[in-house]
Amino acid sequence: MSSDETTGAKGGNMIRRLIVAGVIIALAAWFILANTAEVGVKLWVVEVETPMWIMLAFVFIAGWAVGALLRRRSARKRA
Repeated sequence: MSSDETTGAKGGNMIRRLIVAGVIIALAAWFILANTAEVGVKLWVVEVETPMWIMLAFVFIAGWAVGALLRRRSARKRA
């Protein structure tokens, strides 16, 4: 394989990942914006009244952060 073929494969893979990430973010944003009702969330002892979109956004961001941390840890193990 030449270096051009390898670079092209990596570039295509990156574009695919960006498209998938964009679709997931768009679907998450649509779902969050469609659920705007006020909800009660019990956090062990305290109960919080907040719009559902805030809770959904928080859970989405927390999931993204955990995934990023696990990916970074996995990359360190490979190296």
